[in-house]
Amino acid sequence: MARELSGLLTLTDYEQAAESLLAAASWAYVAGGADTQLTVRANTEAFDQVWLRPRALGGTGVKPDTSVTVLGQRLALPVLLAPTSPQRLLHEDAEIATARAAESAGTVSIVSTDSHYAFSDVTGAVGSDSWFQLYAYRSRDDVDATIALAEDAGATALVVTVDASYAARRIGTRRAGFRTPGHVDFGNLRALGVLTGDIPDGARIERLPLTWDDLEWIRSRTRLPIVVKGVLRAEDAEHCVALGADGVIVSNHGGRQLDGAVPSLVALEQVAAAVAGRALVLMDGGIRSGVHVVKALAYGADAVCVGRPYLWGLGLAGQQGVEAVLDLLRSEIEDTLLQLGADSVADIGPDFAVSAHRATRLGAS
Repeated sequence: MARELSGLLTLTDYEQAAESLLAAASWAYVAGGADTQLTVRANTEAFDQVWLRPRALGGTGVKPDTSVTVLGQRLALPVLLAPTSPQRLLHEDAEIATARAAESAGTVSIVSTDSHYAFSDVTGAVGSDSWFQLYAYRSRDDVDATIALAEDAGATALVVTVDASYAARRIGTRRAGFRTPGHVDFGNLRALGVLTGDIPDGARIERLPLTWDDLEWIRSRTRLPIVVKGVLRAEDAEHCVALGADGVIVSNHGGRQLDGAVPSLVALEQVAAAVAGRALVLMDGGIRSGVHVVKALAYGADAVCVGRPYLWGLGLAGQQGVEAVLDLLRSEIEDTLLQLGADSVADIGPDFAVSAHRATRLGAS
């Protein structure tokens, strides 16, 4: 398998290779988004509207430092693995392979409430930190039990997802005839008693819509750091921080919830400015290269999360495939920093990037 991966030089190569292996309906579920999938496309296209500004005669020419500190933990690169589900569609080791790859690469895997393997099985398979992504089901009592499950299994942060309370119109997935395969399960939901019996056809159980009062209540129920995922407005980010959140993830759920939602990168700049220095700012959505990662950092992200790209690696070669995707991103980030004249990720700031619109105006003047 390593020989097969060696010819994959970009994340697009991984995407094409994974699509060729996965059943069409399962690929539609992994790759697809809401309605016309406008936001899926726009998430990536937004990066094309940002230009990098290299610093002449900058840097020392040594290998750049790609490490960052996130919630007190030093990561080897500014890339975390976003929560995705069901990973069992792509590989039998699912979240365990993903967590092991994250550990090998020196970063963090965020494990979904909807994971195939119970969170305790995932944390038991690795020696490093894992974060737990919280979906709310049924009642506050069930949410309380989910938080306890995460804490008991050793979660080091709680990622509260607030943008997926309602079922999405995923037309492409429906047209492809996706049905949850029998080998896919939801280990946490079974442990909590939220799921009994057969797996839902669409791989979704109805959730409890969250409110600001719920977020404040969740903050009161745990001492873990809380990161709120699904924030696209500066005022919402400020409200999260006011309620005690330790960070936010600027995200439109990969374009999977609302067609036409603002691309994550477009929302990032204002959100980052609103909470800079007071809370962690992560972003996800549309990242397809190390260049994209650096553009996000220049727009104010402390680090980024990737979802679909590591799933492509998982589908191709399990843990080894996820590791290969992270190695590729690390190499591309290092190259981008060198070309920019930057010695480290910490050097990257807003002066390294300009929007295409702004660049056109500057050229005209």
